[in-house]
Amino acid sequence: MHELITEVLGYIQSATRYKWVSIILAWVISLAGWLFVAQMPDKYEASARVHVDTRSVLRPLLSGLAIQPDVSKQIRLMSKLMFSRPNLEKVARMTDLDLGAKDDASMEGIVKRLQSSMSITGGENNLFMISAEDQNPATAKRVVQALLTIFVEQTLGESREDSNSAQKFLDQQLKEYETRLQAAEKAREDFKRANYGLLPGQGGDLYGQLNALAEQLENAKIALQESVNRRDEMQRQLDDEEPTFMDFGAQAVASPLDLRIQSMQSRLDELLLKYTKGHPEVIAIKKTIIDLERQKQKEEEMALEGDSGAFMGGEANPVFQQKKIALGEANANVASLNSRVMIFEQKIEDLKKQMDERLKVETQLQGLNRDYSTIKTNFDALLLRREKARMSESVEQNTDSVKFKIVDPPQVPSKPSSPKRVLLSVVVLIGGIVVSIGIAVFLSLLRPAFTTTIKLREVTGLPVLGSVSMNWIPEVRQRKWREFVAFVAAFAMLLVVFLGVIALEVKGYHLPSFI
Repeated sequence: MHELITEVLGYIQSATRYKWVSIILAWVISLAGWLFVAQMPDKYEASARVHVDTRSVLRPLLSGLAIQPDVSKQIRLMSKLMFSRPNLEKVARMTDLDLGAKDDASMEGIVKRLQSSMSITGGENNLFMISAEDQNPATAKRVVQALLTIFVEQTLGESREDSNSAQKFLDQQLKEYETRLQAAEKAREDFKRANYGLLPGQGGDLYGQLNALAEQLENAKIALQESVNRRDEMQRQLDDEEPTFMDFGAQAVASPLDLRIQSMQSRLDELLLKYTKGHPEVIAIKKTIIDLERQKQKEEEMALEGDSGAFMGGEANPVFQQKKIALGEANANVASLNSRVMIFEQKIEDLKKQMDERLKVETQLQGLNRDYSTIKTNFDALLLRREKARMSESVEQNTDSVKFKIVDPPQVPSKPSSPKRVLLSVVVLIGGIVVSIGIAVFLSLLRPAFTTTIKLREVTGLPVLGSVSMNWIPEVRQRKWREFVAFVAAFAMLLVVFLGVIALEVKGYHLPSFI
C-alpha cells in the first residue's frame, strides 16, 4: 500500500510540471459545460394521481352467481399497455400536437417524444401516478389530462368488451354443443331401436338360461346313454331268442309288426300333443313308422309268394315278437333323446352367440352413453357459465364495479422539473478537474522525469549513491512563488465562478441572460 501511495504521489509530482495546461483545460471544460447546461431547454412535468376503487357491495352478494373478474390485475395490465402506438396517436390528437405534423416522419417524432416523456407508476393499493414532461407547461398538463381520460375509458371499455366477447364465445360454444348433444341423443335412440331385445335388462338373465340349458343337456346326455345301453341289451337278448316255434301256422306273421306300428302311432299322437310336426322327435317317430310299414309290406309279399319258409312250418314266437317290439321302442326312444340333445346343443350355441352379440351391444351403448354424458356435462357447464356471464354483464351495466377518484388533478407546473442544472454544474466542474489532471499526467508520461532516487534506481538498474537538493537563488524562488500564487488564484477563481453559477441557477437565472 505504501508503494502504491508513493507511486501515485510520484505521478502527481510529475504532473505539476504541466499545471498551467491543467488549469487552462479545467477552465475551458468547465465554462463550455456550464454554457451547455445553461442552454438546455427547460422541461415542465405535470402529474396526476388517481385511485381506482374496485370494491363493491354487490361482490360478496353475487359470489357464486356471477363471474368476479380480477379488476385490480386488469387495471395494472392496462397501465402497462397505455403506451401503445394507437394510444400515443390518440394523445397527440387530443392535445393538438398532431397539428404540427406535416408528414409521417414528423408524426413519428411526436409519437416517440410522447413515449419518452410519459410514465405511469404506482399500482400498490390501486393508486397510480400519471406524469408527462414537455417544454410547454400547458402542453404537459394537457398530455396528463389526455392520458387520464384514456386510462379511465379504456379500463371501463376493456371490461365491457371482455364481457361481450365472453358472452359471444359462450353463445357460439353452446350452439355447437347443442348440435352435438342432439346428434348424440339421436345416435343413442337409433342404436336402442336397432338392437331392441339385446339391450341391458332385456331378454332375461342369459347366464341363468345358459346354466339351465347346460344342466338339461347333461341330463339329456345321461338319459340318451341309458337308452342306448338299454337298446343294446335288448338287441343282445333278441339275438339269443328264436323267432318261431315249429308246427304253427303262418297266420300271425304280421301281428307283431302291427303291434309295433300301433305303439309308434300312439307315441306319435302323444308327441303331436306337445310339439309341432317339425319337431325332431316327431320326425324320428314318423320315420320309424314308415320303416315298419315297409317291413310289414315286404313280409306280406313274401308270405303270398311262398318265400317265407321260416314261418311256414311253425308258429311265431310271441316272446321274440315282444322283444322285437320293445327294441323298436328303444330305438325310437334313443332317436328321440338324441334329437333332444341336438336341440339343447343348438340352443346353447344360439344363446352363446346372443351373449356375444349382447356384449358387443353393451360395449357400443356404453361408448354412446359416455359420449353423451361428456357432451351433456360440458353443455350444462357452458349453460351455467353463460348465465353467470349475463348476470355479470348486467351488473357492469347497471352498477359501477370500478370507481375512479382523482386524488391530485393535473396542474400547470410553475417551475421546470429538468434539467437539474445545479447537479449538472457540479458534475461539469468535477469532470473538468479530473480530465485536466488526467491530461497533465498523460503529458508527464510522454516526457518523463525522475523525481525520486527510487524511480531512478528502478529504471536504470544502477545503484544510486545519493541525491543533491536544488538550492534556488532568491530570484527563482520568488518567481516560483508568484507562479504558485497565480495557479492557486486561477483555481480559486474557477471555484468562485462555479459558486456564482450555482447561485444563479438556484435563483432561477440562466447564464445566457448574462452573456
